[in-house]
Amino acid sequence: MQPVLLKASRLSKAYDGILVVDNVSFEVGQGETLGLFGKSGSGKSTIGKCLTGLEKPSGGEILFRDKNILKMGRREFSKVRPKIQMIFQHPETSLDPRMTAYQSITEPMQVQKLAGKVSMRSEVLRLADLVGLREEHLIRYPRQLSGGEIQRIVLARILSLKPEFIVADEPTSMLDVSVQAQILRLMQKIQDETGVSYLLISHDQEVLRAVCDRIAFIDGGRITAIEKV
Repeated sequence: MQPVLLKASRLSKAYDGILVVDNVSFEVGQGETLGLFGKSGSGKSTIGKCLTGLEKPSGGEILFRDKNILKMGRREFSKVRPKIQMIFQHPETSLDPRMTAYQSITEPMQVQKLAGKVSMRSEVLRLADLVGLREEHLIRYPRQLSGGEIQRIVLARILSLKPEFIVADEPTSMLDVSVQAQILRLMQKIQDETGVSYLLISHDQEVLRAVCDRIAFIDGGRITAIEKV
């Protein structure tokens, strides 16, 4: 395996005293895709939210490049946060319906002050080409785009921050079968070109076996096995 990029150690999360994630440990190498398989309610999405800072774990450690992000102050974590991103099951919820695709892609770049106006446009066009979008898509609003096109916009938006680790939570489950395959191939292409690592969460083993290097199986909040594909 490649050098470890992210490591979860004894990770736990409880809601109202009930453990949803129970003493979970795993690691993801640089450029690796680790699948996380489990039934609905098994705790897999909660793990993803803990890794990306959307939920605060009840216990354990999350090491990103050997640094425990759970012990970072707000300022230190704000520098790491762009490097750890998440794709959600319902991509349309990630986009502001009042913004064009172009505006949605540039918003995080503006927040992070990553590019000037001239270079920003060229970067958006580069990202659009990377995810398979035409320039005409960039002037459209979410309601004018298909599910697959929206997911490509979401990918471009995330990639604008040059992430090193992406949690993809059921990223294709709401798409048609043919579009699912397109998005998965696109994610593999992006990984080949950028070296990004993925935690790919799914309840579909066939999807995971098609694209993952290893698969972690979770049941009742606990990882029961991790297998090479």
